[in-house]
Amino acid sequence: MFSNNGQISIRQIRRLLIFDLFGVSSLLLPGMLAGTAGTDGIFCIGAGALLALAYLGLLGRVLKQMKGSLSQYLKEVLGGFLRDVVMLFFLFFFLLLGAFVLYQLTGLVRSWLLPEGSYSLISVLILLLAAYGTIRGLEGRARIYEILFWFLLAPLLLMLLFALRGANPDYWTPVAVSGGSFLAGSLTVFVFFLPVFLVLFLKPHCNKPEKLLKCAGWAVGVAAVLNAVIYLALLGNFQVKTTVALERPVITLMSMVKLPGGFFERMDALMTAIWFFSMFALMNTGVFYSGHILKELFHEKKTHYGLLAVLALEFIGARCFFTYQRAEGLYRSFLAYVAGPVLVALPLVLWIVGRIRKAGSGEYMAESGKRATESREPMTEYEKAAACDIDGKGAE
Repeated sequence: MFSNNGQISIRQIRRLLIFDLFGVSSLLLPGMLAGTAGTDGIFCIGAGALLALAYLGLLGRVLKQMKGSLSQYLKEVLGGFLRDVVMLFFLFFFLLLGAFVLYQLTGLVRSWLLPEGSYSLISVLILLLAAYGTIRGLEGRARIYEILFWFLLAPLLLMLLFALRGANPDYWTPVAVSGGSFLAGSLTVFVFFLPVFLVLFLKPHCNKPEKLLKCAGWAVGVAAVLNAVIYLALLGNFQVKTTVALERPVITLMSMVKLPGGFFERMDALMTAIWFFSMFALMNTGVFYSGHILKELFHEKKTHYGLLAVLALEFIGARCFFTYQRAEGLYRSFLAYVAGPVLVALPLVLWIVGRIRKAGSGEYMAESGKRATESREPMTEYEKAAACDIDGKGAE
């Protein structure tokens, strides 16, 4: 029997974040890294993960200042108008994120499961599934992915093990030859790990918020290790040029792996299912928070008009990605040159402004006085007697 108290556990948050970070990054990152850094891409994954952990450290400082939801905190620190501006940015970000992942999901299903299927029909069905998950709330999504976690991860780890057994280590060399491309590759990895900022939205729903930062760090570490293993398996089997040429190299690799005894013939279907659920988690995140922000901005409470508007915009956005070839490149530029810098600068600004406001408030003065009182040495007997004598003379 599950309780509906608006709270989710640390384990559920960790598993949700792992899927949010792993799904799209493992599908798209190998080809991008191979084209940018070649065999040095494995080091880019490590550097990008370290940047994400450093970013988490900055988010941790903001989390310590937050006492309620992110919207309330933004209003306290920036005021009502700037709060609305920031929330509109998040709305735009989540709408584009959901539309892009929906486009990738639909393409994945059409490429590997339903090659003759209608793009619009597949997109609508995925959106209906996302709408159901959104209506069930964050708790419902967390429970589902808590249950699915090992059902998805166990076969993936098994397939990666067999893929690595067939890899040629000579294809992992030479190393340290990418030069300036190493920085570009590391920043690309960092952009794929930017969804860790979701901890700011998750704090009010976490039953142990003091452990939220460590939980997110674990998610980054697991996603980075899985991406690194996948990258080594791809280079060891396909080399750099083929990895760049393939549209979804990890699915292609997994479909070629043969289990002993012919245990499962349609490996492509199994791998497609694993990546479908992994990517769907991130897409549902985009839909959920887009609807949540719209409700806050327009004070919608019991109706679902905001969710319907989000679903329509997600469908239109995904259709634009499908129709216009330049749309995906523009979205990547938006992430690299707009969303990425804003998501890094915003917590820094919030932390600095929050400290300044706290320094000018009575709360800060009270805390300073308390610390000064606690640090003061106790009075000696002579000082106590002298103080009593002075008080007595003053009374006379």
